[in-house]
Amino acid sequence: MDLLLAHETHLQAIFDLPDDDQPRLAYADFLEANGNPDRAQLIRVECELAAIVNQPQQSERYHHLRIEERQLIDRLYPGRQQWQPHERERIDHVRGFLFAAKTMIVTSAILEKSIPARWEIVQNQPEAFGAVNLALEPGLMLMPEHIERLFSLPAVGRIAEWDLCGCVEEFSEGVVRTDPGSIMPAITLLGIETLARHEGARIITALDLRNNNLDNDAGRALAHSPHLINIQRLQLREGNRISGRIWQEVVEKFGKDVVS
Repeated sequence: MDLLLAHETHLQAIFDLPDDDQPRLAYADFLEANGNPDRAQLIRVECELAAIVNQPQQSERYHHLRIEERQLIDRLYPGRQQWQPHERERIDHVRGFLFAAKTMIVTSAILEKSIPARWEIVQNQPEAFGAVNLALEPGLMLMPEHIERLFSLPAVGRIAEWDLCGCVEEFSEGVVRTDPGSIMPAITLLGIETLARHEGARIITALDLRNNNLDNDAGRALAHSPHLINIQRLQLREGNRISGRIWQEVVEKFGKDVVS
């Protein structure tokens, strides 16, 4: 098994059994054996912290572990001391991984070639293996090749909720326009067509496509998709231009209680 695949296998096991420390401790041994002792020790320390948090007789040990935890996080995130308090809150670990990191943020680095993208997730977003929602870094727009690349990533293959909502320009406080000129799409028409044709789309249960300036061609691709068969929520009306018979086809395909 190559090194990257070994990382991914460990991470899949951890998030398949999120309440079990054994996969985490096995990964810690693997990390230490492969040149990442601080990351390994952080997992061990935080697993022990979680185990003794409600044991008053362990208060001295708990205090010692908390100090070691802070030291490890400072070494793993060397710029942390200069962060503002609200920025430091982003680094909130429990049992070795970011707490409540349920959204995988797709960055420009993740949209690079497949192997670098997989390493980017393993090294900088390992919590993505436990994510339930996928969202884009602001300013990104998904092209067909990006859709193919996302579905090639093991972490993405576990995510059922995709937030591909575009951005709208705010012109003054409390005033937002959603005309075509004010919309910054998150996905192109060809991206929609690629998504609709991809077998990996079967896992998707929630899809947010608002504010992408999509027209009837996109609506047709969604309505005729053989793989978007498990959608339970489709947000599509706002900021798009799908209408008439094509809109009816979309509603008939997914159900009037699903499409909004």
